[in-house]
Amino acid sequence: MDKVMSWDEIKETFDGEWVLIEDPECTPSHQVIRGKVVFHSKKRSEVHNKFKELSPLHPAILYVGDTPKDLVFAL
Repeated sequence: MDKVMSWDEIKETFDGEWVLIEDPECTPSHQVIRGKVVFHSKKRSEVHNKFKELSPLHPAILYVGDTPKDLVFAL
């Protein structure tokens, strides 16, 4: 995928999936405005494996959609 997409386009296209975004443009509070989705999957592990393979310089890995009930966050 070589197309830069807005966050609204990403949400519409990849709802319920994890996305790896290269060179995201973000707000001052680090919310993604747009970027190039280089990989996506319903499985977070697949996105992390692709991240390791591609090693993008400025990445973002995000879940698109409602937060799954079984997802645990560690800050």
